[in-house]
Amino acid sequence: MSSPNLQEASKVRDAAVSSSERKRLVSLAYGYLGSLVESEDVAQEALLRFEQADHASIQNAEAWLTTVVTRLSIDKLRSASHRREVYPGEWLPEPVFGDPGPEQDVITRSRLSVGLLYLLEKLEPEQRVVFVLREVFEHPYRSIAETIGKSEAACRQLMVRARAALGRAQGAPPASRTLASSVVTRFINALAQGDEQELLKVLASDAVLVADGGGKVPSILKPVYGADRITRFFLGIRRKQGDVFETRPAVVNSGPGLLTFRDGQLVAVTSASVEDDRITAIYSVNNPIKIHRNQKLHAS
Repeated sequence: MSSPNLQEASKVRDAAVSSSERKRLVSLAYGYLGSLVESEDVAQEALLRFEQADHASIQNAEAWLTTVVTRLSIDKLRSASHRREVYPGEWLPEPVFGDPGPEQDVITRSRLSVGLLYLLEKLEPEQRVVFVLREVFEHPYRSIAETIGKSEAACRQLMVRARAALGRAQGAPPASRTLASSVVTRFINALAQGDEQELLKVLASDAVLVADGGGKVPSILKPVYGADRITRFFLGIRRKQGDVFETRPAVVNSGPGLLTFRDGQLVAVTSASVEDDRITAIYSVNNPIKIHRNQKLHAS
């Protein structure tokens, strides 16, 4: 039987692991799932399993927890595939914005942008896991292989397929934060003034607009392609509804974005992808459930 001192030392060690690992595990699961709520649940489940495990058999707690979170997430991705097939319109991840809590702060400093997570939806679960571990968290192929229970060669092949499926995501690097912020500000001002020519200048000719209303609020169901069509879409809303929206610049996930309010109520969280001095993609989360989940996590 363990002595009281050893038991107490074990509790202190477990608490330290729980505290230090939670941020990383939530961020890792979010990269896999794109859902803050599900990521919190997966991280909590992994930490609970760690507390109940035989620690003498665990040589590396971080690797053990990474494996548990990864495999739990793969199971969730497989069960989520049908739900997202019947989801009304496009599915976008739950955005991280405002003043994030300690668990979500890791996400704001990562490459887990809304645009990247949207593109990762194209991948099979194991492709997505390998891509996130390798490209976002920079794990070596050896540890990735151990995590998902495949050979290094198989993991490299999964990465090749993931990159091929993502296509444009591997293109030009994003603009600097300062430049991106100025471009988003130009976009906001052009919207407020209904300036068609300025909107056409700030949007890339092949830009795309993706929105997620989740069937809860009116929203476009399919992506809108091209600067001219996106401009007509936004100016059409302005003509129909008048100057009723207030839009502010914001950091959404790890990049530039904007928050849109109506009568003081947050109605949209938007992430923008900026290359050079143009917006190449706009991802607008209008689904109130996703927006309010984020706010509740911040308040908790």
